[in-house]
Amino acid sequence: MKGRVANFIKQATWVAIGCFMIRCALSWEQVTTAFNAYDIFGFAGEAVSVTAAFMLIYERWLWKYNPWESMPRLSTRYYGKLKSSYDDAERDAILYIKQSLLSVHVTMQSGESKSSSITAVIDEIAEEKLLIYCYLNIPSSEYRNRSEIHYGTAMLCVDDPNKLTGNYYTDRKTRGSMKFDVVIPQ
Repeated sequence: MKGRVANFIKQATWVAIGCFMIRCALSWEQVTTAFNAYDIFGFAGEAVSVTAAFMLIYERWLWKYNPWESMPRLSTRYYGKLKSSYDDAERDAILYIKQSLLSVHVTMQSGESKSSSITAVIDEIAEEKLLIYCYLNIPSSEYRNRSEIHYGTAMLCVDDPNKLTGNYYTDRKTRGSMKFDVVIPQ
């Protein structure tokens, strides 16, 4: 993730330099005939403003359309099953993902509980792209006698953004497997 942020800042710097050069070129006559440091600082401010607006839009939405961007493009909703070591039962679940270039948030909902990521990252480990997140799980009140509020960590392979598979571990000393398929909007 640190490399991705550093690369994003480097790209933003080059965009700002390009905007500044274009702004100076558009006012070349003013720059050469009546040079004023105040104008140059104004051009720099305009370049930074345009760059900030563009990079914000790029980080939120446009990166998905860049064919050279290596970040997996995850869907917003997946349907699947999870199997717990607690009782070996298989449960249906829906995984909701909100993603931008530099951040990801995961929410999972089953018939018994809802969990939300506290922190999440997409990273490459051993040549496999993984969605790794820590979460807080809050079971519905009718299940709290056997399933208390707890923290956990999940790791899902995202090499194929249409099928996410992986495992989870909790602070209750339970673990399980998860398999999700993308939900195609109708």
